[in-house]
Amino acid sequence: MSAAILVLTLLLCVAISAVAERVLRLPLPLTQIALGAAVSMPSYGLHVDLEPHLFLLLFVPPLLFADGWRMPKREFFQSRERILALAFGLVLFTVVAVGYLLHWMIPGLPPAAAFALAAVLSPTDAVAVSALAGRAGIPKRLMYTLEGEALMNDASGLTAFKFAVAAAATGAFSLQAASTAFALVALGGAAIGLAMGWGMALFQKWLAGWTNVQAQGTVVMILLLPFAAYLIAENAGTSGILAAVAAGITLNLKSAGDAGADTRIATTHIWQMVEYTLNGVIFVLMGLQLPDIILDALRESFQEGGWKDSARLLTWAGITWAALIVTRLVWVWGMLHVTHLAARWRGDGHRPMPKRRLLFATALAGVRGAITLAGVLSVPFVIEGGLPFPQRSLMVFLAASVILISLFAAAIGLPLLLRGMTVEEDPEEREEQAARIQACEAAIAAIAVAARTDDELRHVNDGLSPQAAAAQRMIQAYQQRLRTLREEATAPASVRERTQADLQLRLIGIRAERDEVLRMHRRDEINDTVLNALLYEIDIRESALTPRATRGH
Repeated sequence: MSAAILVLTLLLCVAISAVAERVLRLPLPLTQIALGAAVSMPSYGLHVDLEPHLFLLLFVPPLLFADGWRMPKREFFQSRERILALAFGLVLFTVVAVGYLLHWMIPGLPPAAAFALAAVLSPTDAVAVSALAGRAGIPKRLMYTLEGEALMNDASGLTAFKFAVAAAATGAFSLQAASTAFALVALGGAAIGLAMGWGMALFQKWLAGWTNVQAQGTVVMILLLPFAAYLIAENAGTSGILAAVAAGITLNLKSAGDAGADTRIATTHIWQMVEYTLNGVIFVLMGLQLPDIILDALRESFQEGGWKDSARLLTWAGITWAALIVTRLVWVWGMLHVTHLAARWRGDGHRPMPKRRLLFATALAGVRGAITLAGVLSVPFVIEGGLPFPQRSLMVFLAASVILISLFAAAIGLPLLLRGMTVEEDPEEREEQAARIQACEAAIAAIAVAARTDDELRHVNDGLSPQAAAAQRMIQAYQQRLRTLREEATAPASVRERTQADLQLRLIGIRAERDEVLRMHRRDEINDTVLNALLYEIDIRESALTPRATRGH
């Protein structure tokens, strides 16, 4: 099957998943995996040999860059101790604890291979977690911690995995050399990503001073930035994954207000589409791979030893997943108690310990995903001397099985654990309200100064100048908006309901505008250029109102 047909089929599955999710009532990642499995099951279906290195290059850098670019920097730095403890400390703890368990449990699995499997199972997939649980049920601070962990532990897990695979292939391993190399790889990748993100931010600021510069050209350069950071870092022998993450964080940190409005709007829309498409394609590809891997391993074991061997494989997979959950639970429990004691030592004794259900939800949220699959498939088939890599097929089966078990367990368990749980008040809503009020006050002051200055320059003495009259109208509009915002902040429930009704009516009016513009276009009263310009303006207004209108429901 040609590559073009394959790409179109993958994109079609992603498009269908948006509808199938509503019909099947499954979380989106599981729906996309099911669609991938469906198109691969028949004898005439798709069968794709996933190239791990190509997969890591095409999918991982843009997605991790986008996550780093979107990650709230304040919350990231506030939770940096927890994020680093999960991303690096938990990875090392998982490699040691689960690695020794695998070596003890599975006959014939060498220690290096067991540690390699534990390392490749350590990275988590925050995209799957957010899609499975939804942000409504998980406190935002915890969700930000899980996302930050997933940003960082891809690099630490894969780096540890590479060292373990090299040890299994060569039979040589030095803890001191590995630790030093790990630090250099991580710091070097972060430094390269920081430098490239900083450079792109300066370039954006320089371009913003120009006129008639196409925003699309800047967006294309931003789209290429994660690939450039990844490739440069990998060729320099450092972590390309951390380079992509650092580039995304740095670019947003440095250039949030430097880029033009057109560039910001285009960047946001394009990255939303890129993220949705790439995430969907990843899960569809997993659906194409996982059934073949699991069924082939079970079929081979059944032919060799009957049901007993097949049951043993499934038991090993279940124990491996359970060990990952227990390891994560123990580490998170210990980390929370240490941070709680540290807070009390600093005099902050009012910080409460999280609820037990939330602790179990954090452990269950350690979903494994595409990074684990791509990593385990990159295990070489032979080692030095031409001998087969020990237990490679078993490693691939266990990794694939753990991915599926973790996805289904989170899909079933997280909603049950989070059901009825009260979530603390969201501080972002208060901050958004305060920012809207202060922005309106700043606009009123700026308009008044501009109108007064213009009036003085024109020396208008007979009544209001056109600029002053326009300024009065604008100030009145802003003052009305200020009154509405202040009422929303302190109003009783009945007033908030009236505000929601007002927002709903404004949305109805906006949609009526769109319908009328489309009717005019169908009657050839306006051309395509006018239609697109008007629709864009209407869409921008609707997208600004929709989050506020839906928040009250």
